[in-house]
Amino acid sequence: MMGGSHNSIAAYQVVDLRWQVAPNFALEIESLSLPLGQTTLLLGPSASGKSTLLRLLGRVEGSYFPDASPRPLSGKILLRTGRETEPVDVLALSERELLNRKIRGVRVGVVFQREGLFVDRSVLQNVAWPLLSHGADPSQAQARALELLDEVELAPERAVATLSGGERKRLALARALGPRPPVLLLDEPFTGLDPRSLDELLSLTERLIAQSDGALTVVIVTHQRQDIERLGDHVVILRDGSLAVAGPRASMQAQLSAFIAGEEVLGA
Repeated sequence: MMGGSHNSIAAYQVVDLRWQVAPNFALEIESLSLPLGQTTLLLGPSASGKSTLLRLLGRVEGSYFPDASPRPLSGKILLRTGRETEPVDVLALSERELLNRKIRGVRVGVVFQREGLFVDRSVLQNVAWPLLSHGADPSQAQARALELLDEVELAPERAVATLSGGERKRLALARALGPRPPVLLLDEPFTGLDPRSLDELLSLTERLIAQSDGALTVVIVTHQRQDIERLGDHVVILRDGSLAVAGPRASMQAQLSAFIAGEEVLGA
């Protein structure tokens, strides 16, 4: 089994993680590093634990359980959002501490497969609302929202109900980027799109990552060939809730080829 790159600073370090998500499934990762300022592809077959891990990285795991009942969870997830910042164990933070430290939304942006947009509000309001909720001046929130909507090529007055699938995903991406989070987590953001919309969204994501000039750490859950071929500096592959293999993309070509072909991925 391969670990993360030893030459880069880790945005995330997962240590002795165990989460009993269901009676017959647990996420168990002894050690995993995700590099700062790079894009990591989080791969694996269905029910391998990809989205489960992503929700823990963003501390939005409560969305898994509508009844909010506790599940046994142990280990550490150390988050570092910049080279000069000290890592913080996000699993050790209470809900109030997550809010006070501005982990969700401000330091870590998340885009879910189901976008969770406000269908009764305009496109502009959808992007501006998170900024206002974090205390931004209304004029500054509107200016930032307009800037992002221009980037994703959406008219601010559009109603969410009129958006296509690709447009909804572009809007969700713009909303997550509003507070300029240094970490962006994407849960299958390109699923269910027609070829043209898929190419447009992939191109947009590539451009936004390039524009960040290494200031943005991105983790993308996916299983689609196009995403794998066009995105990612680092690769993590899960299997049955455990780490199968992880490492820099340059050293993972055999494993990526096996994954795309639907074959079992073996550690190096």
